[in-house]
Amino acid sequence: GMATSDLTEMTKASISDNVNLLVYTGGCTQWQNSIISNSTNQIYQVKSGGVELKEDNLGSKPMTDPDTLSSFIKWCRQNYEASRYELICWDHGGGTLSGYGYDEKYPNDGSMTIDKIGEALQAADVQFDFIGFDACLMANLSTALTVEPYADYFIASEETEPGYGWYYTDWLTDLSDNTSISTL
Repeated sequence: GMATSDLTEMTKASISDNVNLLVYTGGCTQWQNSIISNSTNQIYQVKSGGVELKEDNLGSKPMTDPDTLSSFIKWCRQNYEASRYELICWDHGGGTLSGYGYDEKYPNDGSMTIDKIGEALQAADVQFDFIGFDACLMANLSTALTVEPYADYFIASEETEPGYGWYYTDWLTDLSDNTSISTL
């Protein structure tokens, strides 16, 4: 339900044609909406007022597999060339001990450890304006050092954050109004 709420916040933003907001979905046994599939991974583009399916039936891949993350990043780069790229990882965070993410469909696969996050970013070969973790416990030195070669800025929750996480509507609207806006 929290992911659906965040997607709804994104669709309430005034997103210009100069911003491509892409979301990779999966890892959930029951989405709290009638759009996103419970059985297969998909890619959506978020637009003002809704989402548009871009890739359907990508299989059922663990969201905590670094290959899943790097494949998504590569797909975005190949299909949506941009002057700025941002990456936000939304889910549960376990910091230096257990890393990032949880997949309801593959609970035995565990989280994506910090070193696996680094492997995914290295394989994707994209320089990001920022990498953010809308997840608990990810603002630590290990994560910062891991993402540093791949991003100008690192944004993460310092300890725990509420389940609803970041508020997306306003800053996405601001970015759409001025795609040259300072990251800070």
